[in-house]
Amino acid sequence: MKTTFTVRHVEKDSIIQDYFDDRAQKLQKHLKRFKDDLVYLHGMLEKNPHREEFYASLSLFLPTLALHCREKGEDFVTAMNASFQDIIRQLEKHVDKMNREKRRRVR
Repeated sequence: MKTTFTVRHVEKDSIIQDYFDDRAQKLQKHLKRFKDDLVYLHGMLEKNPHREEFYASLSLFLPTLALHCREKGEDFVTAMNASFQDIIRQLEKHVDKMNREKRRRVR
């Protein structure tokens, strides 16, 4: 899986980058169905300059579709956790749909 990670209005810290990489590795186990070179994950972390809010957005590009989400949190950890949970939920729903379609074609 190819990944990119950008931050806005926050200093890019090794702690934030390492946390994103760790969560991306955990996401990798849900992507066994797809070839590694066809999967692309783009993550962005933003901080609202007027409030103490963080926004984490993820875009996961698969050969069959693209998944997007954007979540907010009090700190970068909660925002990133929520966005990764949402992407995993969407991914599992898509894989279930693909399995159902495959079973229908076999019948």
